[in-house]
Amino acid sequence: MKKNKIALLIMCCDEFKLVKDIIKSVEGICDEKIVVITGDKKVKESGECKILYFPWGDDYSAPLNAGLRLCKSDWVLRLDSDEEIDEINLKRVQKAVSLRDDISAYEVSQRGYLPEKRVEFGVKLVPEYKGYTNAVDDTCIRLFRNDPRVYYQYNTHETLYNSLRRANLKYVKSNIVIHHWGKLNMKEKAPYYYQLAKDRLRRYPEDMQSYYYLGISAEFTGKVEESYQAFLAGYKKYRSEYYRVPMEHLKQKRRVTNGRFN
Repeated sequence: MKKNKIALLIMCCDEFKLVKDIIKSVEGICDEKIVVITGDKKVKESGECKILYFPWGDDYSAPLNAGLRLCKSDWVLRLDSDEEIDEINLKRVQKAVSLRDDISAYEVSQRGYLPEKRVEFGVKLVPEYKGYTNAVDDTCIRLFRNDPRVYYQYNTHETLYNSLRRANLKYVKSNIVIHHWGKLNMKEKAPYYYQLAKDRLRRYPEDMQSYYYLGISAEFTGKVEESYQAFLAGYKKYRSEYYRVPMEHLKQKRRVTNGRFN
């Protein structure tokens, strides 16, 4: 039986130490490593990785799509520089790519760990990992076939779903968990993500998730009322639980002072 080869695709600015750790962790299953660098610093290149320098333009999809064009493997495992995957989940990745020929992509749980006292909708207790037991699980596609019909879309919270649907390619939920540390320092990044989210909604008002991501980023920057209104607009348009759940969470955070919301 032919062994399906897997490429690691990772994008970073200047977090080279973190990227090296990720590359080392997947050494046993990834036959190819592609690193897309959007910063100005150069790295010492070797035969271990394919390095692509791509100028940053406030768009996460463009560098990743450029990296995809370098992939030669059968499957792509995409990780971020603030993520990691443990041995148990690497074995799940290996198993997934050898299961069925009719599956083109797998959804995973991106487990974003939070400080113990952080209040956020969707927070739940999870098995302890490196001292953390509070997390939010977001579903996203991170393991997919190397297929020219599959590509990223949107400037922020980039996604493969639209391209998979257009090509009528099948994706299923897996039991793979990717550990994500980005929420721990989200306060520093939130203002930038907020501006990207506003731009996404301006450019893609018909995409269901555009309202959602504006709501998420607005809350992180302390704009509770703007966050609520973004979720409310999405709910009015789509009548989905996807929006109703965060709206209920935000109702607890809203407070009125002199007839105005803070």
